Amino acid sequence: MYRGIIPLLALIALSPGAHAATGGPVGSVQGTVRDAATGAPLENTNVYLSSTTRGTSTDSAGRFTLRDVPAGAYQVVASRVGYRIASRTVTIGDGAVIHADLKIAPLDIQGEEVQVLARIDAGWRRMLKEFLRAFLGEGANAPACRIDNPEVLEFKEDSTSATLVASTDSVLRIENRALGYMLYARLGLFEWDMQEDRGRFLLYPRFVPLPARDSVEERTWRANRARSYDGSLRDFLASLVTGKTAEDHFALRTGTLTELQTGRSHPLGPEDIRVAPVHGQNFWTLAFDAWLRVDYRRNDERQRSYIRLGTQTAVVDGSGNLVDPLAIEVIGDWTKHRVADMLPIDSSGGL
Repeated sequence: MYRGIIPLLALIALSPGAHAATGGPVGSVQGTVRDAATGAPLENTNVYLSSTTRGTSTDSAGRFTLRDVPAGAYQVVASRVGYRIASRTVTIGDGAVIHADLKIAPLDIQGEEVQVLARIDAGWRRMLKEFLRAFLGEGANAPACRIDNPEVLEFKEDSTSATLVASTDSVLRIENRALGYMLYARLGLFEWDMQEDRGRFLLYPRFVPLPARDSVEERTWRANRARSYDGSLRDFLASLVTGKTAEDHFALRTGTLTELQTGRSHPLGPEDIRVAPVHGQNFWTLAFDAWLRVDYRRNDERQRSYIRLGTQTAVVDGSGNLVDPLAIEVIGDWTKHRVADMLPIDSSGGL
């Protein structure tokens, strides 16, 4: 699940939970998917770990198994045409076999095709344009990212609050030619204040690598993935865990938000941020008391973002993925990078 970026003193989260880097301890997830109304097992249902490249389909008895999953916490998602999605959070340890049975409820899709056709008018197209800008983001990858089936989207607009609401019961097919991935995603929520340019969304994506046309495109994708990862919030959190923020081109200052924005802040001292390992696990707790300004300077890249804890502590894994996606509040450059800049979290840097 991707909990959407909310610019301007709001919440950002890059994943539904913490995920260990590849090459470490692994486990597996198995279970069944059933019809919530009848209890019957459902064959050929897509089951995947949200925000990863890992997925499978159920067999004739509704059973599934996901093997060799890096240790960590994941959102297991069941998705089938004509049904609502179901999800469940699981934590995988070394060698553990986790059981996750899911029930999905059927949709009432009577007349849906007629409604979809009726929506594609001037008003719908205007709202689609606003949705794509907010949803895909404003980063360098956005122009090369598109939704292949936008006609499945429904929009509502509140003229009083300038809030745009989007929904769909279908799987969105999002092609990212900048990073070389196809995302098959269910949209759980989308609400955006178009005047303030802030909002929230929930997305449950599965990543499928696209075939490169040639070696040049393959090299371009690898370079773009590295660029999207370098300097990101995930990169920064991983640097905090390893104690290499300076080596990774991050500079930190602390103070109130006003002080940070007006240049009256001070450099971080050892007491200003506390990083501690969670015993026996590939997780670390982060704690700091004030706002942090994070400057990223590398070659021609210049970014500035501001973060603070939304809870007492944040827990991350060694790859910089948050256990609680709402544990950190963010404003600044990091909020411009949205779906078009997403990378799968089951590989280091998405490379």
